[in-house]
Amino acid sequence: MPDEIEFQKLKKEYPDFFKNFSQKLIELANSEKTASQIAEVCLKNGVEDEGKIENIAYYITSVLLGSLPLEILPKALVTNLKIDIEVAKKISEEVNQLIFSQVKDELAKLYQKEAFAKPPARPKTPSPPLEEETKRPPGKDVYREPVE
Repeated sequence: MPDEIEFQKLKKEYPDFFKNFSQKLIELANSEKTASQIAEVCLKNGVEDEGKIENIAYYITSVLLGSLPLEILPKALVTNLKIDIEVAKKISEEVNQLIFSQVKDELAKLYQKEAFAKPPARPKTPSPPLEEETKRPPGKDVYREPVE
């Protein structure tokens, strides 16, 4: 989690982001309480490596800042941090109860806005079936005209 000086610097560098973003989500993402809750959840679920705990905190902050949907969080932990799927699900559920539940309305608005901000995906058009090459019998083709 960034300290207060880094946070103020970010506010100066990206004023539009902070102006249009929920203050409650920003405060929760920057909170020391949130950081300690994440660490407790990780330790409780057997994740003791500080590097992994920091990376888990990064993904949780990504959810709070709108760049990672909550339902993808367990898969991101498994894929990117090589955490057991059951442990990832438990961490996600506990973080949902402890942290995300405090701001569930803001998260719902954020992700609803994100969904509408993206252009709708075009339906895939089926590709034409590949034409099978007809098998020719060996030998000269008597039905073809000679090319001059």
